[in-house]
Amino acid sequence: MYELEEVFAGRRGIISVRTGYINAAENARHEDVATGAAGGRMGIEIAFDPKKIDISQILDLLFAVVTPYSIDGQGYVRGAAYRAGVFYESAEDEPLVALHMTFLAGRGRCPDTGEALVLNDPNHNADARRVMHATMERLTSFQPADDSHQGYLKKHPETETYIDFGRLRELVSL
Repeated sequence: MYELEEVFAGRRGIISVRTGYINAAENARHEDVATGAAGGRMGIEIAFDPKKIDISQILDLLFAVVTPYSIDGQGYVRGAAYRAGVFYESAEDEPLVALHMTFLAGRGRCPDTGEALVLNDPNHNADARRVMHATMERLTSFQPADDSHQGYLKKHPETETYIDFGRLRELVSL
């Protein structure tokens, strides 16, 4: 969650980013979410200006740094509390998120080309198939983490991350 806070903070159109706990039990603590005792997931809440950035741009950036094909976690961070997901509040946002998630789910799958033609079928080998594990769910609650978890990477720049921020800055500036 610290990595994602750093990825989105300060981007054009992003008003605020807070780390916290998504759809977890009331009054959840960091340790309880991390161990699964409180349910829910670690994550960030993003407030944005839809006139400057839209949901598809936010999701493009999210899935540029997070793989939706990893079952539980990213990099060295493992567990159900770290599974990739998109949590939306507004019913208006649901079709946009669903479209993006459907696109991601279909990547790497061979299109239906007819009975006698198969081109570059990545699904031929079961070991090579990519299965999407990221979820799309309605947000029922977001609890901000305590102040020691907000802006964590700025306070602790030596922290190991699964994101190569140098490379990310290079790509985003193109």
